[in-house]
Amino acid sequence: MTIRGIPLWAWVATAVLYFAAAAASMEIAWQRALDALTEAGTHRLDLYAASLESELGRYEILPAIASRQDSIEALLQAPPDARHTLLPSVNGYLEAVNKDAGSVAVDVIDLSGTVIAASNWNQPLTFVGTNVAYRPYFRDALSNGRGRFFGIGTNTGEPGLYFACVVRSEQKVLGATAVKISVDPLESAWRAPNEAAMVIDGNGVVVISTVPAWKFTALAPIDAQKQQQIQASRQYAGRKVEALAYQRLDDWRNGAWFARLPDWSHPGRERRYLAMSRSAPQAGDSIMVILDLSAARRQQQIALAFVTGAFLIACLYGLYAAQRRRVIAERLRAQDALQRANDRLEATVQQRTAALVLANERMQEEIDERARTEQRLRDSQQELVHAGKLAVLGQMAAGLAHEFNQPLVAIRTLCDNARTFFERNQPAPAFANLERVAKLIDSTAVLTAELKAFARKPETQTVPVPLGDAVSHALLIHEARIRDHDVRLTVDIAPDAVVAAEPGALQQVIVNLLGNALDALAGREAGRIRIEARRAADPARVIFSIADNGPGIDPHVLAHLFEPFVTTKPRGQGLGLGLAITSRIVEGFGARISAANPEGGGAQFTIDFAAANGGTGTDGETDEQTAGR
Repeated sequence: MTIRGIPLWAWVATAVLYFAAAAASMEIAWQRALDALTEAGTHRLDLYAASLESELGRYEILPAIASRQDSIEALLQAPPDARHTLLPSVNGYLEAVNKDAGSVAVDVIDLSGTVIAASNWNQPLTFVGTNVAYRPYFRDALSNGRGRFFGIGTNTGEPGLYFACVVRSEQKVLGATAVKISVDPLESAWRAPNEAAMVIDGNGVVVISTVPAWKFTALAPIDAQKQQQIQASRQYAGRKVEALAYQRLDDWRNGAWFARLPDWSHPGRERRYLAMSRSAPQAGDSIMVILDLSAARRQQQIALAFVTGAFLIACLYGLYAAQRRRVIAERLRAQDALQRANDRLEATVQQRTAALVLANERMQEEIDERARTEQRLRDSQQELVHAGKLAVLGQMAAGLAHEFNQPLVAIRTLCDNARTFFERNQPAPAFANLERVAKLIDSTAVLTAELKAFARKPETQTVPVPLGDAVSHALLIHEARIRDHDVRLTVDIAPDAVVAAEPGALQQVIVNLLGNALDALAGREAGRIRIEARRAADPARVIFSIADNGPGIDPHVLAHLFEPFVTTKPRGQGLGLGLAITSRIVEGFGARISAANPEGGGAQFTIDFAAANGGTGTDGETDEQTAGR
């Protein structure tokens, strides 16, 4: 039996082959589409985690900064009946901090858990007088120093993230400071078509979601005991947490799985999605991204259409071949029919040629568009690199003003002394002071070169430098401050303390460290500074140290002391760049700098240098000198 001249078995074989090819192509298209979705989901999770960490990092330090304010410490130490005199300044400070940071509110909480000062003190829904002793972030701050908690505000009913930090005075806990931020900007930024993102807290409750209907629901039913704990902390403003219609189905590759969830585009329905998750920056939380499978289904449909088209073309070609055989067999009887068939064939060839030319033109247009896109991408990358360089140069400009201050004060003092010597007709000491001014100007030029090197990261050219000469230069710069502050200075520099360094940069390091020690002794009686340099147990190393008997370094700051913009000085008296620049200079020598609080009190900075002579020097006598008034 034949159909259009083709045997029935050929049609059956073609049908079987078609269905097998269609099923295989749809499966391959489905798997590739899911792999592409999984890769896209991984990138989205990384992006969401980075944005969440960045958003939280902007605010997490605010309570710690506020806790160090003297006015807040004084308010918490004052008796309740005497706090009214301190409240205006504290409330004003909190209001300014909240406005600059863009947070919801900043509070001061006493030991009983009562908010005694707040940034919204003058608003109808003020937090002043609210008791938050039941909130975990307050309890964690008192017990661990810091606290973090997501919940709904009991006063406003608005969800937010709370950060808290304990306030101490001489290791005595006085209370806590807290800041509340809104997560609405994150939800708005995360919204994207064909996907949903959410953050699940340690209770399994969705606290951040781009689908509003899923917010404050649980991915699994919460037992009665957990419900009671949630109600006790009022984390969700007293509402009962309902379970989301969520069902985990089969697993997919690379940590993805299929899940059945409510259809966010058609309420009342459920659909199958591809889900992925990863840990959030805060402990106990996780980020989950839900991906729509519509794109994968479209890829299946495209694959089916492609296979169907290919088989239709093959069938057409088979029918055409059969028809042509019949035409050849009938050529002698139907010459005219053969000619018409040839005409139809030529027309078909012309159409296919035109289609091929059109396809080539479209392909060339796509190539040109891709080249233009790549050029725009390279231009954007160059702009980003340029912006990064400008940001670094901006930080260096801020540090330049800080580092020039001490040499300029010394230059001013030496110039005043020189003028006095000239008025007394004593040119010799006046010329000596002018020579010192020239040296200070040279050291300032070295500082400028070091700041440029901080941006370009060049290699430091080192030569043998006696530490005694570098210390003498630093003492010259700070001579007036040492004398005016009545500081007792002890210098113990071994004669063989010669290190591999760049002379100007080494002088700048010692100037910075000595200046910081003098700043720590400001306002203190019987101030003492000791400078030492000696060979280490390893003869190839030289240990240099400078110690003071000041208040020491805050342990919370000690671990980040050499990072840019970290400072122990009062607000407005330092940019926090001096030690960052000092650390960078020391590392350029191949040396290591560290800071510690000795048992006897005060602070000590230690630099481990490489000896200039490779450890072949000999021990010598120490040289001690004491200066002060």
